[in-house]
Amino acid sequence: MNSTIPTAKKRHIKLLLTLSLGILIPVILIALVFFAAKNDAENQKEYDRIRQQQAEKFEHQKQQKIQQDLIQSQIQVES
Repeated sequence: MNSTIPTAKKRHIKLLLTLSLGILIPVILIALVFFAAKNDAENQKEYDRIRQQQAEKFEHQKQQKIQQDLIQSQIQVES
């Protein structure tokens, strides 16, 4: 009779451990999903900002090229 008490206690501990992990694992997964979504949103904002800066830089270079071409054509017309 004494041998059944520790066995029942071990089963109870295993059951509690299994149930705890069954609850804890989904909670951790959900937390990871929210964390990943938050970081993705922040990264997307940063990429959009960088893209905007590059577009502005490209437009500025394009305008400079047009101005240089106009100056070159005026110089050629004058000479």
